[in-house]
Amino acid sequence: MTAMINTRTWWVYGCALVMASTVLTGCSRMVVGSARLADSAAVPIDALLIEPARFPAQYPAAVLEGTAVYRALNDIDGVAPGSVVTPSDCAPPPTASHRSVAAEGIDSATASSLIVAVTRPAPDLRERAEQLRRCASFTTVQHGVTSEVTVTMLPEPPVDADDSFAVDQTVTPQSAGPVRRTLTFAAQIGDTRVSATWLHQGDPEDPDTASLHTLFNDAVLKVRRSA
Repeated sequence: MTAMINTRTWWVYGCALVMASTVLTGCSRMVVGSARLADSAAVPIDALLIEPARFPAQYPAAVLEGTAVYRALNDIDGVAPGSVVTPSDCAPPPTASHRSVAAEGIDSATASSLIVAVTRPAPDLRERAEQLRRCASFTTVQHGVTSEVTVTMLPEPPVDADDSFAVDQTVTPQSAGPVRRTLTFAAQIGDTRVSATWLHQGDPEDPDTASLHTLFNDAVLKVRRSA
């Protein structure tokens, strides 16, 4: 579908995205509201978000507002709000939409989207990466619908940041329903987290890694230069 990323080491692993099948067991936890951390000063967070005009041409983009930011952050995590997650320690941290901004572009030809999100202040990125590594497979239940989430951690993307990770996630309903796949690159610069996510729901589609990689690099540079 798209051109390959030039970084050979990353691409060797990225081409071999293998969905883990280990099913973890344990108690359940419900994903609820937003965490509260202390406010961060300096540049307004809106100024850290890459401009929609800098998205790839096939992904006409717009800045998200209100509940759309909350929805986008949950899409990135792969767990819908109100879901019961098993094992419970695989539930993502509470969504911090009140201290986040996001923009989304949609490719109408493939029904795929690119999402850039910036959160500040953000918890330690390494903790989230370690959680994802522990949770190669877990289940979610929302409104009686059970889905299996499979997680594949990839080599860290080469960006100028304090920390970074790359993760491929697939959400598969046990009953009839579309499969959702995301490929996310995330980075931490000081107390600011920036991520770029390719998302597709429906028939299987290869990730647009070239567009995602370029957008992520630009989004990280925007934060680095503006902060």
